[in-house]
Amino acid sequence: MPILTVKKERFWRLLGKEFNDEELVNLLHDLALDVEEVSEEYFKAEYAPNRPDYSSPIGLARAAKGLLELEVGAPHYELQSSKTYIDVDPRLENVRPYVVSAIVRDIKLDMDQLEEIIAMQEDLHWILGRDRRKVAIGLHNFDVVKPPFHYIAAKGDEVKFIPLGYWREMTLEEILERHEKGVQYAHILKGKPYYPLIVDSRYEVLSFPPIINSTLTELSEETRNIFIEITGTDLDSMNKTLNILTTAFSDMGGKVECVEVRYNGKRVETPNYDVRTWRIQLDYVNEVLGLNLKVDDVVKALKIMRHDVEAMDETLIVHPPPYRADIMHPIDLVEDVAIGLRYGSLKPKQPETLTYGKLHADTILAEVVREVMIGLGYTEVMNFTLTNEKEEYEKMGVEPHPHVKILNPVSAEYTILRTWILPSLMRNLSYNRRSLYPQRIFEVGDVIYPAEDVPEKAVRRLRLGAASSHKDSSYSEIKSVMEELLRNLMIDDYELKPYDLMPFIEGRAAEVFWKGKSLGFMGEIHPEILVKWGLTMPTAALEIDLTTIQETRVEQEN
Repeated sequence: MPILTVKKERFWRLLGKEFNDEELVNLLHDLALDVEEVSEEYFKAEYAPNRPDYSSPIGLARAAKGLLELEVGAPHYELQSSKTYIDVDPRLENVRPYVVSAIVRDIKLDMDQLEEIIAMQEDLHWILGRDRRKVAIGLHNFDVVKPPFHYIAAKGDEVKFIPLGYWREMTLEEILERHEKGVQYAHILKGKPYYPLIVDSRYEVLSFPPIINSTLTELSEETRNIFIEITGTDLDSMNKTLNILTTAFSDMGGKVECVEVRYNGKRVETPNYDVRTWRIQLDYVNEVLGLNLKVDDVVKALKIMRHDVEAMDETLIVHPPPYRADIMHPIDLVEDVAIGLRYGSLKPKQPETLTYGKLHADTILAEVVREVMIGLGYTEVMNFTLTNEKEEYEKMGVEPHPHVKILNPVSAEYTILRTWILPSLMRNLSYNRRSLYPQRIFEVGDVIYPAEDVPEKAVRRLRLGAASSHKDSSYSEIKSVMEELLRNLMIDDYELKPYDLMPFIEGRAAEVFWKGKSLGFMGEIHPEILVKWGLTMPTAALEIDLTTIQETRVEQEN
């Protein structure tokens, strides 16, 4: 969780009033922050990543003014038309394809504000930028460069410039190999055919995103005009980041000027403060909060949270400010209503009907299966639902089938959601191949399948996987385990059919059917698969779909 450090004197100046420590802590709690420390000179508060606008004292003071009713409704920001542009090299399409930009004019910064900006920049890199992978921010002294600007593709040895924190010119390859930031973020550009650069009309380098800026454009207390460039792979997150930055600069007294971004055959002006308008119903707010609010109560609470609101009977039309990157669903506005009312004013209420919870049917089934497998001498393991194509398909000797892909994976190890358990167990055995044998392991866990007919576009299934690895492992052994498990699940009218597919040895595997439905499979793992996982011991395994068992029972009961 990010932590914001704010000097009290700075905060009082932004608010226009002062508080004692108890009042300050209560105010921060009402804003949904956790207070880490309060001293005579400063306070530290931890804020949730869903509120990236809290990444600066400006953003925090802006929200506090609303809660204190010093200012209500959405702040209104002016954007000046673009006077320059930045064009984008089409060769960057598969490298780092997008850039958004703005110019902030007539701003006066002291050393404290510079430190705030740098801290804000780093927090936004982490919250919205996935540590610069999706979003990387460059802030530059506009007065030392000559527009227009260019976002170009370059080879590693083609360009030299002096990076921040260094004293001599370095090539792009040298920066990635020797500079502290280059070493830290080189993985983002690993394997790319080109490296991205921001340059001005003289082809002076401003930045090498997402790695490091040039010393040429370093900000100082004398800086009066700032050029902002944000590059990345997720245009939505980039625009949200730019809006948060530029509105903060506006509140610092700067004038924000748009920059035209020129792609191949397309022109876009950024930033764009046109935000989505939301409609929420009064009864929806009351149902979620368990209250009996009137329209005026909800309107007031939302205005306190710095939204503009119009009421049409019991429909509320809400216009969030451009820096609220977290409004993605009507429930977010209901949460704002609760904060605007102040959580402390919400009184607990005893439920009118006393009810008792019970375990979900899936949980009961999973516990029975665990008890049986442990009784059979198997050790339970737990694995991530995330995996990758190589382990899911290639190392198991099967063809790829439909799966859910991760849009922006943080590593090559976790790129998809698994669709079966067995690859996870093979990885466990691979990691422990130098441990004592026999090794008998099982997992009861989720697998995920794509499904276009549900809102989530994916469905979860509960499956059991088990593997036995030792010198005498065989089909007969794993078949006896399957039989004992099904007997304990009160399933005796099942059928076995040959299963002559990888990852099993032909003629040494079977598929299990019950009530006309496939429950899963079992068999001896093919030697070719064992080699791919680095295993030397014979291994037998099974996998069954517990959700299918549950669904079939429900059908039989109905």
